Amino acid sequence: MEIYLIRHTTPAIERGTCYGFADLDVANTFTEEATRVKQLLPDKPFVVYASPLQRCSKLAHFLFGDDLTKDDRLKELNFGDWEMKRWDDLGPDALQAWMDNYVYARVPGGESYEDLFNRSVEIFKEVIAKNQDAVLVTHSGVIRALLAYVTNTPLENSFELRVEYGRIARLRVTDGKLELLGVNE
Repeated sequence: MEIYLIRHTTPAIERGTCYGFADLDVANTFTEEATRVKQLLPDKPFVVYASPLQRCSKLAHFLFGDDLTKDDRLKELNFGDWEMKRWDDLGPDALQAWMDNYVYARVPGGESYEDLFNRSVEIFKEVIAKNQDAVLVTHSGVIRALLAYVTNTPLENSFELRVEYGRIARLRVTDGKLELLGVNE
């Protein structure tokens, strides 16, 4: 069984803005980026899951049509009160307090990285249990959490796992064992 984790293409948002649950549209480079992703995928049937946020669902529809399942557990980290604010405007104390313990500390009105990890792994295990080739079109936080799970990387170190826009991480499941085949393809 193979699982493809695909990060959405570049979002239409100004750099330096905090976003996670915000339902952003995609940048005007969408068709070019999505076409590149499509060319990298094998021509075989997949069970397709996507975050319901449009930056993921648009890519999933472009790649696979309407035969997909949208699941809230594939959403990016909920930044709560910080959503759509500039990182620079959050204040150094608030931001530093979260950065010092981002795995377990919840963003005001939002969630922690551990919360995201737990919901991501929950759906991932359900996908594996179906034993069918699958695609998850999602966000960097979810992909990073799943790669940490697969590679037994501590969450504190998982931000070293770089996940780029419009890129694929490939996994193989053989006899219940998970293997990472490639990242940022």
